[in-house]
Formats: sequence, C-alpha cells, structure tokens
Amino acid sequence: MKNGKFIVIEGGDGAGKSSQCRLLAERLINSGTDAIVTREPGGAPLAEALRSLILDPKYSPDAVAELYLYSAARRDHMNAVIIPALNAGKTVVCDRFIYSTVAYQGYGRGLDIDFVREVNAKTIAPLAVDLALFVDVPPAVAFERKGGADKTDRLESEQADFYERIYQGFNAMCESGELLRIDASGKKEETAEKIYAAVKRIL
Repeated sequence: MKNGKFIVIEGGDGAGKSSQCRLLAERLINSGTDAIVTREPGGAPLAEALRSLILDPKYSPDAVAELYLYSAARRDHMNAVIIPALNAGKTVVCDRFIYSTVAYQGYGRGLDIDFVREVNAKTIAPLAVDLALFVDVPPAVAFERKGGADKTDRLESEQADFYERIYQGFNAMCESGELLRIDASGKKEETAEKIYAAVKRIL
C-alpha cells in the first residue's frame, strides 16, 4: 500500500528540471521529509542500461521502438525503485515520467497520442502520480542556458522544430490540468520557491 508521495518534475532539455529535482529533495529532507531523487530513463540498473542504448547516437530506433524502450526502462525503474520507496513512506521526486513520453514520442515524433497514453497507462499500473510539475522554459532559451546540444545524446541532435512540438505538447498538458506550470523565467532560486510552494500543498 502506497504511503509516500510521488512527485514528477518535467521540462524540456536545458530547462533546469534536474537541478530543481535536487533542490526540492534537499529542502524536503531538511524539513524532515524522507525523500529521494530519481530519473527517467534510468534510476535502476536495467533502466540505466536501456537509457544508454536509447540515447546512443549510433542507434536509430523508429518512434514505436523508442516508445517501447522507454516503457521497458520505466517499468523496471518503477518496480525496482519507485514503488518500494513509496511503500516505505518516502517522497519520490522523479526527473521526467510519462508526460515526457507524451511530449517527445507523441507530439515530437508524431505517434498517436491516445496510443502513447495507452502504453503509458499499462506500463505504470497501478502507480499514480500525486503531483506533476512543468518547469516552463521555451526551447531556444533552454538550449542557450545549457550551452547548446549535447552531441553524445541522440535526442539533442534533433532539429529545432522537434523541440517546438515537444514544448507545445507540454503546454497542452498544462492546459488540460495534467501538469502544473511553473514559470522558470527567473532565477533558479525563485523557481525552487515556486516548486516548493506547490509541493507543500500535497504533503
């Protein structure tokens, strides 16, 4: 039986979500909440091995294969790390989850959104997300912040229109209420305060 809280932080590449995950977990721990940080794809041994394959530029899986690779990594991550931590009463802060799959493989790659959602739902059952946040930084600004694309990351070699479609996908999920938008146009510390304020409401 789940006792902990499952919090997801989403965002485009370079938006600063990984830093915000760490800052949130540190603040939760300092306030007395037992919390861990994990990431997708990855977070568990098999999932990390799949992450290396997914992001390796020497491979070129099509959109459907990519979707299932992410799903396999997610299922392993969920069973090995997320659910045990939640059952132990921990708050889990996850850097990316199913919303990235909708944004990247659905909006970005052009797969049918309902198909992507169906695969996601079957992959994570019976897990539920308590709070999902979108660190909102436009793609051009995000890439400038991170100093350009990482050439060792297959996804970061995509064209700008791919990331614009992903951003549109995240925006659509914010508008539907799946994601809570966090304006990250200011300083890192300001964004962290907004995230913590949102998280406090569910703890």
